Amino acid sequence: MIEEHQLEDIFLSGGMLDKAFDSFEKRDDQLEMAILASRVYNENINGVIEAGTGIGKSYAYLSVALLNALENKEDRTVIATSNVALQQQLMNKDIPTLENALDLSVPYALLLGRGRYVCFNRMMNAVKGFRNESQDLFKDEDSQEEAVYDWFRNTRTGIIEELPQRLTSSAFVKSVRSDKDTCLKQRCPYFDKCFYYNALETASKSRIIVTNHALLFIDSSIRAENGEDFDQSVIIPPYNRLIIDECHNIDKSATDHFSLSLSRQRLAEEYRKLFQMTFRNHQGMHLADILTGMNKRLNDADVRAFITAINQFTSECTILVKSIITENDRKRFSHECLLSDTATDFDGITKARMQEVLAILDEVLRLFRIIMNIAEVPSEEEVYYRMGNSSMKAYERFHELLSLFCEHASHPELVFYYRYDRADDVTLTVSPLSVASRLKENLFSRLQSVLCTSATIKTGKDFSYFLSQVGLDEENLVTGFFPSPFDYSHNAMLLYPAAEDGMNFNISVKAEYADYLANMLVPVLRSTEGSALILFTSIEMMTLVYEKMKDRIEQTVLIQKKGSSTEQLRKHFREDRTSVLFGLKSFWEGIDVPGDALRLVVITQLPFTHVEDCIKRSRSMDLAANGKNPYMSIDLPEMLITLKQGLGRLIRNESDRGIALIADGRARRYMPLIRACIPPYYIPDEEGLTVASFNQRIEDFLY
Repeated sequence: MIEEHQLEDIFLSGGMLDKAFDSFEKRDDQLEMAILASRVYNENINGVIEAGTGIGKSYAYLSVALLNALENKEDRTVIATSNVALQQQLMNKDIPTLENALDLSVPYALLLGRGRYVCFNRMMNAVKGFRNESQDLFKDEDSQEEAVYDWFRNTRTGIIEELPQRLTSSAFVKSVRSDKDTCLKQRCPYFDKCFYYNALETASKSRIIVTNHALLFIDSSIRAENGEDFDQSVIIPPYNRLIIDECHNIDKSATDHFSLSLSRQRLAEEYRKLFQMTFRNHQGMHLADILTGMNKRLNDADVRAFITAINQFTSECTILVKSIITENDRKRFSHECLLSDTATDFDGITKARMQEVLAILDEVLRLFRIIMNIAEVPSEEEVYYRMGNSSMKAYERFHELLSLFCEHASHPELVFYYRYDRADDVTLTVSPLSVASRLKENLFSRLQSVLCTSATIKTGKDFSYFLSQVGLDEENLVTGFFPSPFDYSHNAMLLYPAAEDGMNFNISVKAEYADYLANMLVPVLRSTEGSALILFTSIEMMTLVYEKMKDRIEQTVLIQKKGSSTEQLRKHFREDRTSVLFGLKSFWEGIDVPGDALRLVVITQLPFTHVEDCIKRSRSMDLAANGKNPYMSIDLPEMLITLKQGLGRLIRNESDRGIALIADGRARRYMPLIRACIPPYYIPDEEGLTVASFNQRIEDFLY
């Protein structure tokens, strides 16, 4: 039992944190949040808490998790976040700082999915492959390979996200990631140095494990499929307590996890695994050759039939995927559309072609299962067997997806749609309409307690939207709302076009709206002397505005482009304290720039869900079919949460001062709802708040 006085001894004036830090400032809401978190542990219930910027929510829940670990030796807490920066903050700063301040020691560990670690063996083999007899290592000292190897020689964790973003997605890094199918396990010559298995070993001895949302859902799904409870080790060691930070992201993370997809690129990747890979001890052999050679009962006819069938499937399915979206579809929808949106009659035309492809895949899988039916696999061949089994499962997932598409009318609980981010590829996708029941059954109902927290989950008066998204019951649930302690009324000004001169965003008049934004922002940026984050919801609008503004402002303009490094943009923006950053979705949250480098945040349009978001559209149609209002149930709550995230970039500490500007004229209509969800910004003379007055009001506020 965690007693209230234990938490008071930590957070009150004169307490342990006060004695440990000269800069400590008592915050009553931080203590109240910790007390609420302790109820979740003490009473074995669930909790949902919104804690505004500056509350110190990680210290509040960590103090409870640490005290519980000391008092309940059988308990283990998993803390899941969606952000690498927060994982590093918890591991490298918050937990060790609290341990020192509270004079206690609790074993803790960071555990991520296998693919987030570099493989020691693959790296050493890659180095040997790159070695040149006349030089020590790589031919080019400034190459990506050399930069990655330099990091490898110094890293203690082997976590690939430690690398600069420009390197993490490079072909070389992909080739040296840890992979369960190629892992030699104890037979690996570098097993004792393996970053992944060492992380697993450390986690198994820890009382607190920090991980990410993705691994949380993978682990819980495996437990559900295999009927394994949480008192057993799967990927994550046994645990009974869960804290989900940044919980506003779990609906999307879980939806992505439970989705199936197929594209020409994925087809080509799986084909290459079988027919374009060679191995050191099977020089010049493809994986398919190795597998068929291992099965002594196979006849030549089966081998030839398998190769013929898989070639035919890859070819026919590639043609099908390529033709499934017409040019007319691409003109109507920019990046995704529902199966029912396409110009082609799926049930009348496409379905028959898909069934023909499925019949070929049936034969592929029949023969694949014969090949993989090996009575005894030699230990030295086990890695190839695992790779073959993994490949077969990939083709089984392709079969599941294509079968579901053919039966789409019988699955109202699923969303069938096409994504086409690139002009030359299409991805067929099946996603759950809702993840609530899966999260409830696979995760929340099977643990002693779950605490969800974020700075942006409350919409309106309560947490009903979040609860309905993720499947948490209001029974045995406590909630808390702790607003930011920062002085917004004096340090933050909110501007929006309260008068009629504000233009409402409308997708049909993009060029005119871009002109409106450019003409508004040029004088505003002169008033703030740059130091501005300008947030967009579409790359098209951002590009239009940038082209209209780039020659009219003096400051350095940074713009997020496809393939650009968000890490480098953040770094440049922090260092050039008068620069202007044009950002998309990844900059609406997770960027922390305190001080004068960020004095203006501009919301270019209210962030309502994009009209092409197929999952949101399907959820809206489902609600409407059941007599509910999708606008009030989905559109408005989603917009308010995203808006809060964007505005939250402005005030990051108690001395920050700045301006938040919502450019969209629709803000007039939504301002009562917006003000109910955000901190108490200073809003000057709302009746006379015109676009023309913005720059003068900014100068009066800042100077």
